[in-house]
Order: sequence, then structure tokens, then C-alpha cells
Amino acid sequence: MAVDGAFADLRRLAEWFETAPGTPSPRIERLTRRLGALAVPLLGRELRGADPRRRDAARDALASLARGADRDARVRARVIDELRSVAARADDDAKICALGLLAELGEHATARFADPSAMQRRTALALAAQLDTPGDVASAADVMIRQLGGAELEQMIQILVGESPAAARRLADELGARIDLSLEQRERIAGLVESLPLVPAGTLPRRAARQAQVAVLVDAAARLVVVASRKAAGARRWRRWAVLVGASGRIEECLHEELATEPGDTPLIADLCADGYRVASQELEHARAVLTKAARVTAVDPERLTSAYYLGRDLLELGDAHLGDRRRTDPTALALGRAVELLAQGDSARARALLERCDARHPDVAGALAACLLAQGELAGAIEHLTRALAAEPEWPLHHWNLAIALQRQGDLDGCYHALRRFVSTSAAPSGLYADPEQPGRVACAERMLAGLEREARLRGRSLGSLGSRRRARRQRP
Repeated sequence: MAVDGAFADLRRLAEWFETAPGTPSPRIERLTRRLGALAVPLLGRELRGADPRRRDAARDALASLARGADRDARVRARVIDELRSVAARADDDAKICALGLLAELGEHATARFADPSAMQRRTALALAAQLDTPGDVASAADVMIRQLGGAELEQMIQILVGESPAAARRLADELGARIDLSLEQRERIAGLVESLPLVPAGTLPRRAARQAQVAVLVDAAARLVVVASRKAAGARRWRRWAVLVGASGRIEECLHEELATEPGDTPLIADLCADGYRVASQELEHARAVLTKAARVTAVDPERLTSAYYLGRDLLELGDAHLGDRRRTDPTALALGRAVELLAQGDSARARALLERCDARHPDVAGALAACLLAQGELAGAIEHLTRALAAEPEWPLHHWNLAIALQRQGDLDGCYHALRRFVSTSAAPSGLYADPEQPGRVACAERMLAGLEREARLRGRSLGSLGSRRRARRQRP
């Protein structure tokens, strides 16, 4: 009779899929759980099918089976094996679906696609469509780190830059806060999105997020546990984050549950109290302050902040608080530093795109932007920005040097002569250019150019210090 009951359940499940299902009903969920591993082959066939609604329904059912199989690890193992089989032998759409679910379940798998470039683009678009909340962004970044190699990760960001710039910026900012990535890789990722506008504050989430329930517990050994939980909007599940802070002030352990079924954090707190902890506070700001301090201390060793920390920190809106003094508090300074590096590498186009997002009234921005325009042959614009930079920093030698080069290319030899003289005189005073290995070469070149201009003026019987030249020089100053 048990066998007859299983066959009847499988027939009902197959008939339900024949109706082109939408969201699984509680009845179908109960039916799937009752069948357990027996439902996996049928669900695998539906996952390989061409109907996207049936494929999505099969994916949801397999996910429910795998996550609800805590009491029977064989069911989860059977689901994982089926997903790996789909990822190895199916069409590209089914492979993408199977790989995505495997990643959500914490499993790694690879697949070969008939059209890899098209699949990458579709995957990137599907990823961008799911970034509704900071938690979604953190989860997507974590999957990318665990599932993709360095080159593949950067390629995914590059695709998103063209297809969904806002999603590319969000993911790049999240990856920039992940100090478990190497500094070199984070800088390369930042370089991919440097020309994109910053994500305005308040654009995430699209769905209103409930305030997290928090509790800070302490035991006799001065260890702290911070528990935060929040019900997911529009879903019958809870997200839960628990962080253990040792007596040393460092984070010793993190636990993040994406699909907790118990309401709130009451059961976990009860278990901790039974182990000798007591609730010290339930204030959100206190919990945030405790974890901010602990995260900064722990971040000295980047490997000690695990994925669970990054995945759960949005529950307390910690953002990049773990970076401490390294956090990106001044976008202009960050953009300027990156632009100077790009200029040194000869990439004036990318440096200009980066600087044009900054406030051009800033003297350093004006000077760097002038150098970009000078490299691209836009002399009038370069002189305009140099005039602004000189008004703020008249003793900075490099502004006079760039002005001299721009005026020489314009054919204004008198103006070039006076700019070179100012460059030589200001270079004699101590400045930050003393550490620049190219500065002595500039000074020597300026002296040769001055000598050449003076010799040419004598041969032509004209004076470089004429009244007209001085008037032109005054007009160039603000």
C-alpha cells in the first residue's frame, strides 16, 4: 500500500506539472516532502524541460527538498547529484538553473555551454534583476567569489557595466568591501566601474525592510553574542545572524541562516541562556556599536572575517564599517588618487572620465583634469583649468610647467617663457615634487627651453619681457 501511495503521489505531481504550474501550492509542497528522494527524478526531468514555468517550479521544489532534508541527509545528497547531472548534460538554460541552485546550496560545480558568451550575458542580466536589497547584493557577491575565478569574476562585472551599470556599481562596491579578496583584485574591479556614477543613497532596497530584532548576550567570561533576525518581506521565512565576540574583542564565529523557519530569534536566545549567557541589551544601536568595534579589530587579519559575516551584516546596516580608517569616506580623494595613477600609466581617457565626476573647483582636480586635456590636445580647456588651479595654488610648480607646455603648443612663446620662469622659481622652494624622480628632468628641460627662447628673441631683435607679453600673462591669471 505504501508503494501504491507513492505511485499515486508521483502521478498527482506529474499531473500538476502538466497544468503549466505557477507558484507551488502548500498541497504540492506537502506532496513533494512526502515523496522525498522519490520525487527527484521527476523534478530533474522537469528541470531539463523547455517550459520556463515548469522549470522554475521544479527548481523551487528541489530547493525545498534539499533545505528541508536536515533529518535525512540522503535526500539532500540525491538532490545535489541530480543537479550535477543536469549541469553536466542538459541545454544551457537548464544548466544555468542547476548551477544557480547548487550555488545557493553551497555546492560548487562547473558546466560547458554551447554559447558561453550568450550564457554569460544572460547570467549577468538574471543576476542584476535579483539585486533588490543589500542582502541580495551581499549574497550575489559571495556566490561570485566562491563560484568564479578571478578572471571570470572581473569578466562578469565587465558584462554588467554594459548591460546594467547600476548593478555593476553595487556589486563592485560590495566586492571592494570584501577584504578576503586580494587588494590587487579589488583595485582591478574598482577600475572597471570607475567611470560609472556612485549609487545614490536610498536606492536600495526597492522593498521596505523591517527593522531587525536584536539581542546582545554576555557570559561570565566576558564573551558576547549578538543575535539579529528579520522576517523576509513577502515570505514565510526569517533571516538570522549570530556573531560570537570573544573576550579579546575579536569575532570568533559567525552563523548566517537565510531560510530559518522558526519565528524570530527566541529559540536561539533561549539555548544561549541555558548555556550561561544573559541578555544584556536589545538596543539596535548598542548591537551595531559592539559589532563595528569587533569587526575592525578582526579585520586586521582578513581571513578571520568569513562569508557569514559579510552575508549577515546588512541586518544591522554595518556596510563597510569593518574597514575602519580604510573605508571610502571621501569619493573625491579616491577618484583623484586613481586618476593620478591612470595618468602615470598614460591612460588619460579613463582618468578624464573619472575626474569629470568630481568637483572641478577642487584645485587638485582642476590640475589633474588639465593634465588629461593637455595629453589629449585640448589646449584651451587645459589652460582654463590650469588658470583655476593656479588661483588656488600659485606656488605649485607643476601647474606652471603644464601651462608652459600648453602655451608653447598654442604658439604663445611669450606666455610660455613667463610660465617657465615661474616654474623654475617655484621649483627652487621645497615642495612635494622633491620626491618626484622626474622633477630634476623637468627643471633641466625648462632651463634649456628658456635659453632657447631668449636666444631666438635676441636673433629676432625682440624682447620677451615686453609690455604686451605682461598684459597677456595678466589676462591668463584670474
